[in-house]
Amino acid sequence: MATLEAFRAVLDDEGTPEIIRNHIIDSLQYALRNHGQIFTSKEVEWLAGWDDARIPLAASRELQKRVAETSR
Repeated sequence: MATLEAFRAVLDDEGTPEIIRNHIIDSLQYALRNHGQIFTSKEVEWLAGWDDARIPLAASRELQKRVAETSR
């Protein structure tokens, strides 16, 4: 969670270059879509509340996958 909080701090810093912001967002989105199991449920829920549409979308899909797996 500390790493995700650090990413959030970098994204919230107005001095962060746009290329860095995009890299963080793209990396998190990739990780959620392709390796979502490495995140805890708490982390995925927290990411689902972020204000950039790409992260909550990927996090919501991961949460849906987890719900579907537990429903089997």
